[in-house]
Amino acid sequence: MAQPDQSSLARVRPLRMRLLLLAASGLAPLLMLLAWGINHLIDERRNEAENTVLELSRALATAVDAELRSVVNILEHIGTSDELEQADLRSFQMSAERTAQQLGWLFIVLSDADGRALMRTHERIAATEPNSIEPESLARAIATKAPVVSRVIQAPGQPSTSFAVRVPVVRSGKVTYVLSAHLPTEFISAVLTRQDLPVGSVASIFDQTHRRVVRSRPSSSTAPSASLQALIERAGVQGVGIAVTQEGLETYTGYTRLAGSAWLVVVGTSVEESNKGLHALLRAVVLGVVASFALAMLIAWVLTRRILEPIDALKEGAAALGRGDPLHLPPLDIVELDDVAVALKNAAADRDSAATRVAHALHEAEEANRSKDQFLAVLGHELRNPLAPITTAVRLMALKGDDKTAKERRIIERQLDHVTRLVDDLLDVSRITSGRLEIRREPVRLAQVLTQVVEAIRPLLHQRTLSLVLDPAMDEVWISGDEVRLAQVFNNLLANAIKFTPTGGSIRVRAGASGSQARVEIEDTGVGLSRVELDRIFDVFYQAPQSSDRARGGLGLGLTIVRSLVTMHGGTVAAASAGPGQGTCITVRLPVTQPPAPADDAPRACATRGSGNVLVVDDNEDAANTCATLLRMSGYTVRTAYSPQGALEALRQFTPQAAILDIGLPGMSGYDLAGAMRAPPFHYRGRLVALTGYGQASDMAASRQAGFDAHLTKPADLANLLALLEKFSQPKTPPSAHGDGPPAELRAHQRQR
Repeated sequence: MAQPDQSSLARVRPLRMRLLLLAASGLAPLLMLLAWGINHLIDERRNEAENTVLELSRALATAVDAELRSVVNILEHIGTSDELEQADLRSFQMSAERTAQQLGWLFIVLSDADGRALMRTHERIAATEPNSIEPESLARAIATKAPVVSRVIQAPGQPSTSFAVRVPVVRSGKVTYVLSAHLPTEFISAVLTRQDLPVGSVASIFDQTHRRVVRSRPSSSTAPSASLQALIERAGVQGVGIAVTQEGLETYTGYTRLAGSAWLVVVGTSVEESNKGLHALLRAVVLGVVASFALAMLIAWVLTRRILEPIDALKEGAAALGRGDPLHLPPLDIVELDDVAVALKNAAADRDSAATRVAHALHEAEEANRSKDQFLAVLGHELRNPLAPITTAVRLMALKGDDKTAKERRIIERQLDHVTRLVDDLLDVSRITSGRLEIRREPVRLAQVLTQVVEAIRPLLHQRTLSLVLDPAMDEVWISGDEVRLAQVFNNLLANAIKFTPTGGSIRVRAGASGSQARVEIEDTGVGLSRVELDRIFDVFYQAPQSSDRARGGLGLGLTIVRSLVTMHGGTVAAASAGPGQGTCITVRLPVTQPPAPADDAPRACATRGSGNVLVVDDNEDAANTCATLLRMSGYTVRTAYSPQGALEALRQFTPQAAILDIGLPGMSGYDLAGAMRAPPFHYRGRLVALTGYGQASDMAASRQAGFDAHLTKPADLANLLALLEKFSQPKTPPSAHGDGPPAELRAHQRQR
């Protein structure tokens, strides 16, 4: 029985599963609403966190800007001092140094309008060098006449980094001096310390070059992380997004750039800390959904049990119906299922009625099949029995060397071989329709096959003309194939053409070769074919529609067999027709092969000379006598018997090394005769060969069971028979310890042609 494919199994689900899915689908709208709500809540929580860090960065930026502005105010006040007005640098140095010490600055530098350092509070004026620290910001202050905050620098002699706040002293519209306050970066740390940052947050301040000034958490790196750098570059003066800190902490990050100094204030809050409350809510929601789903499944499971119990009863009833058992179904309390139960009971009644009819039909079919098998076996036996003496007689003619009848003898041999093969097909017709027909490959001259088939079919033309046109090169074209099967192909095609060509029509056979292929065309002027018929002409059992005046019989197997045989020879066959009433052309293409090496025409049997005693038993006296004559001419001493009793009588006076027995003997079969020969008082221990017209598999199995060493089907090939007897003249091999299977000789000659 055909198995369901995987795709159909994937679509099959139990009813219980379908009901559970139905219950689960009721939760789908709730789940969708919850999913939407959770997603909205997550978005709101993220927006809230991002707004918070952005506001923190703005507040922190305002505080930092205020600190830097206070430094600028102090420097502007210093720039208005009398000491600086009077250019009393020594007094100004002392005053500025006191201010720096009081405010925690590193030092104050006074530069002229050209950027040369005139005074540093931590050095003597005489030791002051003309160059200043970080001249870029100094030049910018002189050029813009506005306060400037430098980048982070490493001042000479200072253990830590610092930065400078530069204020130009402008008099009469010109820059006279530039006051620079150098402050340690820890000066800005105090601003971060005063801020109340949330738990899990980190704040950083970067200069114009994105070098870190200070950070609320220690870090060895002075540059922003890669994700923070990408966020800063993507946005403008301020922005917010998700970034990863140097420690690998994912944060909601906001930043603000100071307008005056272009410094950057960054605040980040841990995503995990921000979402703690949200995670708790999500866990509660998930637990609620799982509990609701479990409750729905439990209710669905209880309800499905009440539905499935009567369905199980129906399943048991259906199984009983399939087994042929009596059907008992209780009330199911479900209207639709009760209707199914009634249908099953009606089916059971129909089954019981049909079972009787089927049993009767099966008995008749078995009887017909046994009759068919018996008929085929008897028919094969009766056809082969006369073929055996004819074949042997032809071999005797060959051995006698009558050259005058050589041509006629070869014709008889060829036709005998054809008939023998056709009889074999009659006994195994299923091989033809199922494509299991075996072919015997040997070099065949295609032109010779065509000529013989055309000449053989001419008597069937009946006022139709048949012409054969062979290209000159066709004489050297050889095909590797079975001559009998090739003749069958072209005979079928010509018979078909004659059948469908009206009286007065013509048939032409053309053959040619091109490269590695031979082409044979059989064209007629007959009834032709439509397009639909052309597409189906080679289908098994297909016959084109015929009116009552065109009915020509047949089973529709001829062209199917043609296609199978041509395909087995490695070729192709195709049909063409211009339409109904315009004739048909069948084209066969076959691969060509090399011609065979020259062979000796002498019969193969002449090369074999044997010795020993042989008993031949056959109720067909012609068959027994011709076989005995062949064996005597090959060197054997032969006794013949035409009945089982004659064979047993011969054993009393003659001791053969091999006995050739027919199976279909009168009064006692060859199998029974073999048993009698082996039993007392004869105790025959020589070889037994079955030579019979029965050639089916069951016949060979019976021979093996009866103890025969070989089974040959009539008409047997002389060379094979002599080779078998020659082999039997050698010492007999002991039987196998296992006792399984036929002897080697029986297996080798089971399908003797």
